[in-house]
Amino acid sequence: MKRTSILPFAAALTVLSALPMASARTFAEIKASGVLRVASSGDLPPFTRVDGTRMRGYEPELLEAVARSLGLTVTYQVVPPYELVKELQADRADVAMGALGITSTRENKVDFTTPIACAGVSVASFDPKLKKHTDLVGKTIGVGADSIMQSYVQKLPFEKKVTVYSTSKELIYAVISRQVDATFAYSIMEPGVKAAFPKANISFGPELWRVPIGLMVREDNVTTRTALNGALAKYMAGNSYAFLSQKYFKEDVRCRN
Repeated sequence: MKRTSILPFAAALTVLSALPMASARTFAEIKASGVLRVASSGDLPPFTRVDGTRMRGYEPELLEAVARSLGLTVTYQVVPPYELVKELQADRADVAMGALGITSTRENKVDFTTPIACAGVSVASFDPKLKKHTDLVGKTIGVGADSIMQSYVQKLPFEKKVTVYSTSKELIYAVISRQVDATFAYSIMEPGVKAAFPKANISFGPELWRVPIGLMVREDNVTTRTALNGALAKYMAGNSYAFLSQKYFKEDVRCRN
């Protein structure tokens, strides 16, 4: 009896797993709809932040300018960072953003546009003596779920405690409330963090390595990635981009060869 009840269920799972993912909208279809659907956690200022019903920050302002040049408006959906890939694969979003570092591991699942910024990674802590990864032996380190920092920290070859947070907001609170000794953050976020938390004397150490940051698209959505890359190249070559970069980071964050 048990075998006859299990086999049909197993067969059904096999059929479901074999079904293809929903097809990603081509750029022609996006253009026809007039709307670019964007998924973001919206909780990593100054890159992205939710302000009431609006999405604000460096990436929304950049992407909205690029979308206008393509004749598109932008709609947003707020999802946890670890759900961004699923939103693309289920064709519920055309683009995902949120200070997403371009890594070979991520490129096994998705594609990225050309980089919209390059950023160094630093130790961020209330203890200015914590400047590099080897200073964190025996410490509690906070990281964001599905972030490039999570995989990096978990591979560090020494004793430490790693606490994973579902959102950047939770991670920032953990650092400020000293639930963790340190975290890793993009060094270009330092002016924004200090402006947002002027009484929190958070110290950023020297850059340990640099990461290109891009907009994430589904791996098979070649036409959308190509259209975005063309529009990004034009926008980032102009004065508007230079102003935008200075506005949020006090420096030009374009990648340099």
